[in-house]
Amino acid sequence: MGDKYDKKDDRLKENVQLYKDWNGKDDGLISVMLGPHAPYTCSKEYLKLLVDTAGELGCQLHMHLAETEQEVKDCVKNFGATPIKYADSLGILDRGCLIAHGVWVTDEEMEIMAAKRARVAHNPQSNLKLASGIAPVEKMLAKGITVGLGTDGATSNNNLDMLEETRLTAMLHKGITYDPLCIPAATAWDMATYQGAKCLGYDKLGKIEKGWLADIVLYDMNKPHWYPRNNRLSLLVYAANADDADTTIVNGKVVMEKGEVKALDAEKIYYEADKVAKRLTGK
Repeated sequence: MGDKYDKKDDRLKENVQLYKDWNGKDDGLISVMLGPHAPYTCSKEYLKLLVDTAGELGCQLHMHLAETEQEVKDCVKNFGATPIKYADSLGILDRGCLIAHGVWVTDEEMEIMAAKRARVAHNPQSNLKLASGIAPVEKMLAKGITVGLGTDGATSNNNLDMLEETRLTAMLHKGITYDPLCIPAATAWDMATYQGAKCLGYDKLGKIEKGWLADIVLYDMNKPHWYPRNNRLSLLVYAANADDADTTIVNGKVVMEKGEVKALDAEKIYYEADKVAKRLTGK
């Protein structure tokens, strides 16, 4: 397969090597996809190469699609199709695709997404910060599309707080649909956990059940906003905050206890982060 690549494809080479070296490692906890950015940053020929490469490797694709209205207009102008239809015409959705954002999608496109079992990573805070719009999540769910929650990158969100994404998902879509029953707390939590795991291709993850991966977060409920405890799931989604996370267990291993991350040196990370920031900004 290496004969296909030239120097301009170094990033694809790196992604292929990353897949070979790490996919399925650490007891299956690591899952790697090919990650073309978007239709406006990758040529048609390059995307076709990625589709072929994904087929040879047996891996899936993760791609930004229909994030902004301007992206849709440009895609129609340059390729004669909307981002979802364009990606589908290249075979991207046939390889198994996780779509980042999917804000500007039509009912017809959602039918295509459902038929091709494309999944969507919904990033509400990023979409609001960048003024991209609001994805029609309630319609996607109604059509049987798997929708999980994400944060996007730090420049597009800042705090990368999954609990905030969950709360915002539960509240935002109520506001735009004028329906207080749209995306209830249980649905938002399911999107953050089980549906999010499905988006990434994981089985038996996202629920506390016998035989499933023991990924668990323990929250400290001994705080005023956890009272009264009429509905603990509702409190978790609408009242809790990230600082309430006391202990984190990944596949049965305790990685954070009483707020202390066991495998990392927090002070060193803070120091290095400041050091890199100063180098980048010159301040």
